[in-house]
Amino acid sequence: MKCLGFFLQRKVYIVTVFLLGIIQFLLISKFLRGTEVFRFQTQFQSSMILSAKFWPSMVAKNVQHDETSRNTTDASAPKLVVAKTIQSRATGEVSWSSIRNTNITMQEIRAKINRARNLSIQNTSACATVHLNTSQAWRSTTKVGFTNRTDFHRMSLASRCGALYYEEVTEPSPWPELSAWERDYLSTPLVESFDDIAWANTSEIELASLAGLNNSFTLGSEVKFTIFLYNGRKERRRLGGDQVNVWLVSDSPKASIAADVTDNKDGTYTAVSLLPWTGKVKVKAGIAHQREKFRMMFFIQRVYKTTFWHTGNFVSPKASEATPCSALPYLLGFRNNEFCNLTEINGFQWYCGKPVKTDVLNCSHFISVTRMDRDTIPPLTELEEWLLVTVRSLRPFFIANNISIDVVPVPSSNKTVLPLPELNCNKRKLSSTFEDTNTSGFFYKGDWRPLACQIPEVNTETVVTCLKDTQVILVGDSNSRRQYELLTSLAPCQDKIERTAKIWHAPLRCENETTNMSISYFPHSFPFLGSTGRSLNNTDLRAETRVLDSIPSHGKYIVHFHHFLHLVAYHLSYLEYRLGRLREAIERLLARNPHVFVLYQSAHSVYNRQSMNGVFFQQLQRRVLRGLGERVMFVYTWPMTMAADNDNVHPQIAPKFTTYYLGHICGRH
Repeated sequence: MKCLGFFLQRKVYIVTVFLLGIIQFLLISKFLRGTEVFRFQTQFQSSMILSAKFWPSMVAKNVQHDETSRNTTDASAPKLVVAKTIQSRATGEVSWSSIRNTNITMQEIRAKINRARNLSIQNTSACATVHLNTSQAWRSTTKVGFTNRTDFHRMSLASRCGALYYEEVTEPSPWPELSAWERDYLSTPLVESFDDIAWANTSEIELASLAGLNNSFTLGSEVKFTIFLYNGRKERRRLGGDQVNVWLVSDSPKASIAADVTDNKDGTYTAVSLLPWTGKVKVKAGIAHQREKFRMMFFIQRVYKTTFWHTGNFVSPKASEATPCSALPYLLGFRNNEFCNLTEINGFQWYCGKPVKTDVLNCSHFISVTRMDRDTIPPLTELEEWLLVTVRSLRPFFIANNISIDVVPVPSSNKTVLPLPELNCNKRKLSSTFEDTNTSGFFYKGDWRPLACQIPEVNTETVVTCLKDTQVILVGDSNSRRQYELLTSLAPCQDKIERTAKIWHAPLRCENETTNMSISYFPHSFPFLGSTGRSLNNTDLRAETRVLDSIPSHGKYIVHFHHFLHLVAYHLSYLEYRLGRLREAIERLLARNPHVFVLYQSAHSVYNRQSMNGVFFQQLQRRVLRGLGERVMFVYTWPMTMAADNDNVHPQIAPKFTTYYLGHICGRH
């Protein structure tokens, strides 16, 4: 039911929900039977509807779902949950499927919507008209003409006004089960006071290891710290879930290493690090993200489904139109029988609203996608909004401390740094890269030194030799494009598809006929953020699975993938679905071509809005792709970017990533 249902009397409402539930199920079945959306939801829909529709007072028991046990190779797409509103037996409160078994309440959602509506009208008078009929703001207002730019600007205004509360989007659950992460963060009630969250400037870190002679530690020993989090009232935090980062640095020599941090679930954290060089070592610690930010992000992804909104462009010789698009089958202003299912074109789930100009436009006229305003903020509390948009430099980040560690050589030795491992990285088992942790390497005098192996020399001469008779393919985002640029600078080649503009979200390719080598870059298929207001042609993007399936059974290939900032906006079930499909394609490729190496570059540590659930994202990447054998490498960039104190979506240390994976691949047979 729509928002009017919130104001009906309870008894009348229950009867109404019961009757409408039956009617709605019959209508949805009629409209959707035989369509792609209906096919992938039917399997579990009946049980959900019976429990939630016909017995609305029943509250399903919390699903005990082990995050590690989900079948990560299952390529089924996230399912569209048709089960509609339920009613709490305890409170009589009408609830949505998206928030069932969580501590999110309808009262919380309504309060956030009212706040967003009122603030938007105060700031932009045009928002008053938008909020009068939010669903119409997302649909073209004319049946004729070329209106795609007008449609885009109208929807951009609606997004800036926070008009994102369309029940066909907010009510369904993006995944029928709560992940372990969601069960944790969404089990606690909303926190609205700034004083109730953990603050770095009131928190503490102390040395937990006993120093040796002269209050020093020996080279290669381990050091432990305990972090105590306090809130704004200087009261001890009593639950976990905050992301605490700890790393060690030295000015002379220039060196750094990230620590492995364990959440003790009681407001304290234990950080452990190796001491791989001698000298004075300083400790850096910070609250990367508060628990309340993660609750907010999971709230957004369950209720609003994403933090970035796109429009699709439909163009024919007679008309044009723009409609909302999403990687999940929930669209603002459109019911699920009004979708264009563009999955076949995109290679992965992609949906846009059907054009209303049905006489001159249909789904086959889809040509491109345009991202709406990056600054769109869904309805949130004041605290949540601050957590979402405030950059690191404008908030307390560092936990102050005066800890200084004196690291000395091992007795009877004058070594000032741990010796390089005897094992060359091109002899290391690639499967072991999936087991790397934050302390798997360290920076020393500008170089990244893995603890498991020694990186061989990587320069133009070695790379040209390495890539002879090899086709290199990179699929991903702008960080993948950066790797393309770095590789082509190391292995000279002639541009066949050249970058001709600063903003470039299209393929690139260069070749060297003498060495029979090519390097190609493809942006991954939608969702791809692009640049605000600039259209991305669907023909310029490639589905990772199709790239892999196009590789023949002979010839040497190195394929590099990277997902992060373009997918992290969506519910994590979408990443799991996409990685599952990728895994299956990798298995097919490895089975037919024994001369292929696959490199998967992880998410990296960064602190701005775009990174959102990155800490969970990189865990899921590792979990889904582990166990593919000795020709698949996990390029774990998280510890490098933590040790470098990176706060850039495009890390300046990207050349170190290149050296790291080339050092593992070149010279390997």
